[in-house]
Amino acid sequence: MSFRLFIYYCAICGGWAAFLAWGVAQGAGFRSIANLYLRATLIAGTLGLFVAAAVGAVDAWLNAGGSQRYVRVSTCLGVGLLGGMLGGFVGEFLHSTLHFPVFIGWMLTGICVGASIGVYDLLRSWRTGGDTRAPLKKTLNGIYGGLLGGFLGGLPFGLLMGSTAIPRTDLALSLVVLGLCIGLLIGLAQVVLKEAWLRVVQGFRPGRELLLVKGETTIGRAESCDLGLFGDNTIERLHARILLQNRRYLLADADTPGGTFLNEERITAPTPLHSGDKIRVGNSVIEFGERQRWK
Repeated sequence: MSFRLFIYYCAICGGWAAFLAWGVAQGAGFRSIANLYLRATLIAGTLGLFVAAAVGAVDAWLNAGGSQRYVRVSTCLGVGLLGGMLGGFVGEFLHSTLHFPVFIGWMLTGICVGASIGVYDLLRSWRTGGDTRAPLKKTLNGIYGGLLGGFLGGLPFGLLMGSTAIPRTDLALSLVVLGLCIGLLIGLAQVVLKEAWLRVVQGFRPGRELLLVKGETTIGRAESCDLGLFGDNTIERLHARILLQNRRYLLADADTPGGTFLNEERITAPTPLHSGDKIRVGNSVIEFGERQRWK
């Protein structure tokens, strides 16, 4: 998947997820609940659950392989649900008691949805003792996007609805716009603020791009590899690794018979990568990109 498609799918899936959240809220009768705090908590929690799961699924499809995808989406789902409920309750409290704008609560929900896509990588790096800078950066980028998306998407709530009556059509429209904006801005923030990435130049599905967001990124023919290169028997199931060590990315061969080549030179030990470097495994060529060198 290219980064352009990633942004597009984040926006579209966020909008559709919000529409499904509206359907659940409508069917469960959340709109008719008299208690403002409970109503806002349930609606925002449902929205957070669906949108975080949708955006998390797009992110998992881009940045993970195998069963990791399901774990990532489950993590996003849980964080989105709890964050949405918290955002809905706090937002309604601030709106009802201090007369803050309605979109404040949706900004809080957007922050939690945005953070959810980086939580899995962050916890994994912390648990394994790996470098947490890249997953932390991913989490922060998600927060920035979710914050702005919650602001832009939350504006219709202040324009279309009061705090005591929620018209059915207005709620549907507002939630869809909100989900679309949160998804769009999260995807955009991840791509615009990215620091390191891979792009398949030659091989299986050329044009694919992968964000480097964890301490070890695997390349190979196995379904579990982060960058899967299928259909090429000259590539091993696990062929190479990209390691994040001391704030630098290194390319390492996984002791393969055919070897791993960096700019057409076979590597024998973990070798530093620089932006524009070409990695060749089997018949596939991958370009490494890096926005800037960490200091």
